[in-house]
Amino acid sequence: MPRFAAAGSSGGDDKALTTADGQSQIIQVCVKSQDGNKVVYNIKRNAKLIKLMHAYCRKKQLDIHTVRFIYEGHRVPGKYTSDQLNLEDGAEICCMFHQSVGGVCSMPKITSAFI
Repeated sequence: MPRFAAAGSSGGDDKALTTADGQSQIIQVCVKSQDGNKVVYNIKRNAKLIKLMHAYCRKKQLDIHTVRFIYEGHRVPGKYTSDQLNLEDGAEICCMFHQSVGGVCSMPKITSAFI
């Protein structure tokens, strides 16, 4: 079960939420759907993004296999963390429905040259 920190719930121990270089261990990531709705999550930098994806799909009642998560034009692999993808605080990930088929396939016109 994914664990996301609630906004403002530091518990009074700010040192536990920062790294040695003073960088926060928790960032805000916004997931935006195609219809413009946004859901904001507070996630740990070392948490795999698949947890965020599953949480979003559960909240929106979507099958995770029918959507794709896109950040800056590239698909977000769930096996990576926000640190590995260099996501900044306030990053916006787009959730789009996956389209595996579609478009028009036209067959070449048969002329007398082929007969």
